[in-house]
Parts: sequence; structure tokens; C-alpha cells
Amino acid sequence: MKNTRRAQTGFTLLELIVALAISSLVAVMGAAAMSTALDFYQRNAHRSAAREDARAVERTLRHEWATRGIEVRSDGAVLEFDTLHPVTKQSSLDLTMAHVRYACEATTEEGLALTHRISVLPPTQASTRQSTKNNPVYVETRVLISRLQTCAFSFLGTAPDSQGKPQPRWLTTWDKQTPAPNLMRLALSGVAVDLPPVVYKSRTGER
Repeated sequence: MKNTRRAQTGFTLLELIVALAISSLVAVMGAAAMSTALDFYQRNAHRSAAREDARAVERTLRHEWATRGIEVRSDGAVLEFDTLHPVTKQSSLDLTMAHVRYACEATTEEGLALTHRISVLPPTQASTRQSTKNNPVYVETRVLISRLQTCAFSFLGTAPDSQGKPQPRWLTTWDKQTPAPNLMRLALSGVAVDLPPVVYKSRTGER
């Protein structure tokens, strides 16, 4: 009876090297695809959050500007006025009249931030109220939206044309001695969101 030797089969060194190279390539491609997917998800989440912040700015400013007082002051980057219905995040604050201040401010991060501040107006004499405006005590300060590249206020007023006739113009500044404008425009654009300028109309003091 003759002994038979069974042929033993296996992988050669070259085949192992080729298999490892293919596995490494597949792993690199999978990691790249996963990184791209995560980056897309994060960018989309940032854009969605920025759009929601922009809508919150619109709701807040529209609500407060609709019942603004007779005095408005702005240099294009800062807007201040009194309002009958201030929007606050603090449920403990029961405000029926307040002075609000919107400011486009530089930040340590990328771009600008639009801040919203509320100070209480005491129901006392006019001199005391004026002193409070000059030295406001803010009861709430919060950032409405950040990472902005453009943040600017403008107001529909009149300016003389080349012939000296008054014409409607969007003005970038407004002083409190001038009758308050009916229409105000806010332009916002940023790293994560770009919106067309929004015009706000007041329901008080319409001319």
C-alpha cells in the first residue's frame, strides 16, 4: 500500500501583498467617503442653524419695530429705539416699555455678531427717562446671530437730488431729532447664510 502525499495549497507572499494593498485602498476610500459625508452633514447643520438664527432676528426686530417709539437713532451699525413690546428670553421680566439696542459688533471669532440689549425705562419724569437712556442699565444682552460678513441698518427717508428736489432715499444714519422713519431695512449676510435685505414697517407714528 503506497502512501499518497496530499498537495497542500496556500497563499503566496505576492498574493498576500496584493490582498493587503487592495484592503488598504478600500479602507482609504471608505474613510474618505465617510469624512466627506460628515463634512457635508456638519455644513448643512451649520447652514440650517444660521437660517434659523436669521429668522429669529427677523421675528424679534419685526415685533419690536412695529411698536417703536418716536425717537430712533442709528449710525448704520447700531440701532436704538423705544418699543412697547420688547422681546426677551427671561420669563421673569414683565416689560411693557423698554429701550432696545441692536449692534453689529466685531467678535474674536470669524466676522461680525448682531447683539440685542434691553434696558428698562422707568415710568417717571422725562428728565429721569432721558438720564436712563444716556446711562442705560441692560437687563438682558444676547447674541442673535454671529459669523456675519455684512450687518447694516438703513432707513427710508428723503435726500435732495442733483436739482435740489427731495427724493426717497435709503439713508444709513438717523438721529433722534428727525421724526422716526416708518420703514427700516436690515441687510445680513455671512459665512453660513445669505439673505436678501428685509424691510420692516412700523405700526406707530405712520406719516
